[in-house]
Amino acid sequence: MMALDKWFPPIEGKNRTLAGPYAVVYRLIAASFAIWYVYTSGFGLVSTETNRGFYLLFTAVLVFLGYPARRGAPKHRPSIIDLVLIVSALASIGYWMDQYVPYAMFRVSEPNQWDLTMGAIAVVVVLETSRRVLGPAIPIIAFLFLLQLYFGPYLPGKLSHSGMPVDRIIEFTFSTQEAMFGVVTATFATFVFPFMIFGAFLERSGAGAFFMDLATALTGRWRGGPAKIATLSSALFGSISGSSVANVVASGAFTIPMMKRIGFKPHHAAAIEAIASTGGQVMPPIMGAGVFILATLTQTEYLSIALMNVIPAILFFIFVLLMVDLEAMRSGIKGLPREEIPRVGDVLRRGWVFFIPLIVVVTLLFKGYSPDFGAFWGTVSAMVLSWLRKDTAMGPRSVFQALVGGAHSNTTAGAAIGSLGVIIGGIILSGLGLKFSAVLVEFAGGSLLLTVIIVTIISVIIGMGSSTTGSYIILAVVAAPALIQLGVPEVPAHLVVFYAACLSNITPPVCVSAFAAAAIAKADPMRTGFAALKFGTTLILVPFSFVYVPELLLQGTAAEITFAAVSYLLGYMALAVAIQGIEFFAGPVSMWRRALFLAAAVCFLLPMILWLKLIGLILLLAAWSPTIIEWRRRGRGAQR
Repeated sequence: MMALDKWFPPIEGKNRTLAGPYAVVYRLIAASFAIWYVYTSGFGLVSTETNRGFYLLFTAVLVFLGYPARRGAPKHRPSIIDLVLIVSALASIGYWMDQYVPYAMFRVSEPNQWDLTMGAIAVVVVLETSRRVLGPAIPIIAFLFLLQLYFGPYLPGKLSHSGMPVDRIIEFTFSTQEAMFGVVTATFATFVFPFMIFGAFLERSGAGAFFMDLATALTGRWRGGPAKIATLSSALFGSISGSSVANVVASGAFTIPMMKRIGFKPHHAAAIEAIASTGGQVMPPIMGAGVFILATLTQTEYLSIALMNVIPAILFFIFVLLMVDLEAMRSGIKGLPREEIPRVGDVLRRGWVFFIPLIVVVTLLFKGYSPDFGAFWGTVSAMVLSWLRKDTAMGPRSVFQALVGGAHSNTTAGAAIGSLGVIIGGIILSGLGLKFSAVLVEFAGGSLLLTVIIVTIISVIIGMGSSTTGSYIILAVVAAPALIQLGVPEVPAHLVVFYAACLSNITPPVCVSAFAAAAIAKADPMRTGFAALKFGTTLILVPFSFVYVPELLLQGTAAEITFAAVSYLLGYMALAVAIQGIEFFAGPVSMWRRALFLAAAVCFLLPMILWLKLIGLILLLAAWSPTIIEWRRRGRGAQR
């Protein structure tokens, strides 16, 4: 019995804990789910309908087992309703996989009654899957997009269309590969889920502890050390997990209590972890799940997207580190005690091998292999390299738990995919994407700046209560075309939407990353959200930089790219001082000097015009002049 408990410990879900035989069933299904996609990522010998169908089917079954339908539902076992929905998922999605080829060959535009019945059941299944995990927002939006297909003639202005009958709506949503089983499902099944499995294996092999130790060794002795540990570890781990909430839970459980222990206020500790975890989604080489969708929608190589994000991601984390440093200075917070800080050499000597799986993935991407193939060999290398040390060696039980962990982590992101497919189907079938973009451009009067502002605001609103991936997918179809229409290149236009979707994770009133961090810190979620927004102010500015400063995306000569990066670095430094009201080495600054720092930041962060940068440099020197004069005075006094 003890051995069985080690292999099948309880499964913690949302308001439900499965133990005993239920945990056994859940873990066996989860492991089978992961094994199947490890196989497909390495060998890929499966049909398209099987690849996409299995993903939605396994995800739905795990969600119905692990997430109750309502608060009063059984807390330790699935209910009758759950079992009915599992059977419904098996029947409807299984029917689609079995009948897709006959439908495509003989029944296109002429669905039979079974097609329509199973389609209606499948729509209910995917909407309920999303509702249980993510709440009502995504399913309600999906249902509204279905309604607009039927009530097209009653929509206002350019959004109106002739409308479609119910059978046409169900057929397009279910039977084709354009909606529920479309590009979003294909991308998650083919690319994203294999990387979730890779992250689970890397974590189980000891890489998570190594990255945390490395961050502690590098930054622990600095003032506010634990906050800088949180920032760096979230950048490292977030690049693997690709999920801000997963990052908060994984690293925040360690970093938030440590930040509180040395003097950070609870809401500041939670805010630092929330913004750093959000930034992990844009940190190469792995980045967030949404980037795989971005690469697919723009038909751009994933590696190219990752390389374009190197400078913006590094600058973002430098700004967060600067803000953390100034906050620690204001509060008089020191670093960790020396005895709690490991030596960098010892950490690297013990765990340098954990960089190898990442190098394997990046190397395969550079050689032109697909991301899922890179994830496969990254997973294999993580498992093999774990055997180099006895305390990290992955035996059969560790491998099994890593497989289960990868599948279990997928339920949060994967639960939205079917509903997002329904939304995309509604947009495609009605032509709403181009119509909405036309309305958006017309509303903005053709102004690119105003369009970017509106797109950012809409992204934040749609992202409330949703995942970054979910809000990005919706906006990629309805808002990014507006930017493209105004002359923004396709990839930068999509990056504007993606970063704005990331911003929604920390923007009150619904800020999922801040809520998760606040729960660990026992802090007020709203105060945490506003504090995270302060620490991550540059996340608001990044979408504009992609439009007006393409050099940050490696678009230009080496000199132009360097000039832009240095300009933004100086701008971020000045902005940090202006926001925090304290200098790095001299203490608080007066209001007039804060105004000078802010004006200098504006000059540095505006488009790359030389005279603007010269004005910014003059303003920065003027703002720093009292400190420079004081240093020189002290230096002369010391010489005497």
